[in-house]
Amino acid sequence: MIRHTTNALFILSTLVGNGLTFAFTSNVLHNKRYATSNIQSVSNTANSQTSLEKDIFTPSEIDAGNTPPSLLTILNSLSELKSGSDLRGTYKTLQNGNTGGTIMNISHLIKQFKESTGGVALTPFASYCFGVGFANWLLQKNISGVDGSGDLTICIGRDPRVHGERLADSFARGAESVSGVSVLYTGITNTPSMYEYVKSSKCEAAIQITASHLPEDRNGMKFFAKGVGGLSALDIDELIVLAQNEARSWYDMGLLPPSSGNSGVLCSKLVDFLPYYKDTLRQAIIREVGGKDDKPLAGLSIVVNPGKGSGYFFNDILDELGANVESSIHLIPDGSFPESFGVPNPEKKEMVDETRRVCEATNTDIGVMFDTE
Repeated sequence: MIRHTTNALFILSTLVGNGLTFAFTSNVLHNKRYATSNIQSVSNTANSQTSLEKDIFTPSEIDAGNTPPSLLTILNSLSELKSGSDLRGTYKTLQNGNTGGTIMNISHLIKQFKESTGGVALTPFASYCFGVGFANWLLQKNISGVDGSGDLTICIGRDPRVHGERLADSFARGAESVSGVSVLYTGITNTPSMYEYVKSSKCEAAIQITASHLPEDRNGMKFFAKGVGGLSALDIDELIVLAQNEARSWYDMGLLPPSSGNSGVLCSKLVDFLPYYKDTLRQAIIREVGGKDDKPLAGLSIVVNPGKGSGYFFNDILDELGANVESSIHLIPDGSFPESFGVPNPEKKEMVDETRRVCEATNTDIGVMFDTE
């Protein structure tokens, strides 16, 4: 496996004096994607921290182990993201997408969101911690590189939600902070493709950043690993503990990990595995149809409606197989989901009705719908 080096320098220096904490990060140039984290100076005096603690926490919130309530808020939020064998939450970040701040800012954000909505915040900081946790989990399970040597590789994909790239960047930075781990980023794709990439040994593990057909402000993560398949609910429990350990370390420093903000994903390599996955689907359809040529769907008209989600590429596959797909709709991914039915969900009446109307108007044989992932 070739190690793709990063022309990057990251320097983190914590200087405690006169109540100030400084975090220095350099500009990062990587695979022609450019991300900047500016020098940040954050006042962290004892008086201001005490004021913040008094403002948002009460003594009753301190647990039996005397864990600081601000840390307890963060640790609890990481465990509350669990949704069966996935992670799910509402995307939240610091005001105006600020990449600076302190760990106390994140704790305050999480607590305020929970108190006002009852929901669980999924932050870039949480994504970073789970990146570290997943990398360590894989190493603990003795999952090694495809050739038995070199780095263990994790591939990240996502659905079109606008905050997916920010979470992917944070996760990649966390995972690659673990020695012996490399991250590939494949961009917008669907969840089954990520499992296929693991199965076909393009990577040892994969994560899909998605919240499926939940509202657009939600997001989450699905995990896959070589020899494991999709992680189980018990695996997620182990992953949460490892993520919490990482969160404790950053809490002790009082800082947040570096981030590319809303522009770019820092990783070992940007890849496009989608052509491979499209070909596996095309071959599977040819097998199932039983055709003897490469155009077994010739003469069939199909309307594809991915709802501007990750399933847009299926239209290309059907076209290559000979189907007439000229009446397909909503093929360009758009994480704001501006259509009348919102986030694509084939069980939603509005999406079904629109697809049916197009099929009837164009005398199409079949209508196919996809959800976000």
